[in-house]
Amino acid sequence: MTTIELEDNLIQQIMKTGHYKSAQKAINSILSEYIIHQHENNSLFDELTTDVGMSDDEVDSLFERNNDTGRPVDL
Repeated sequence: MTTIELEDNLIQQIMKTGHYKSAQKAINSILSEYIIHQHENNSLFDELTTDVGMSDDEVDSLFERNNDTGRPVDL
C-alpha cells in the first residue's frame, strides 16, 4: 500500500460527485477507470517500440523490402 497526500476538498468533491462511500473506494475506482481508458485509447502506433540499442543499419533493415523470390508477376 502506498500513502499519498491529497487535498481534502478534492477528495470530498470526488466522493460527492461520484457518490462514493469512502475516499479509498473513490480513488481506487477512478484509477481503475483511468487505466481502462488509457488502454482503450492506445493505437497500434503507440505500441510500436524499438530497442534503443539497435544500430542505424538494424533499424533501416526493418524497413527493407525482401528480395524478389523469382515468382512471375502478371501485369
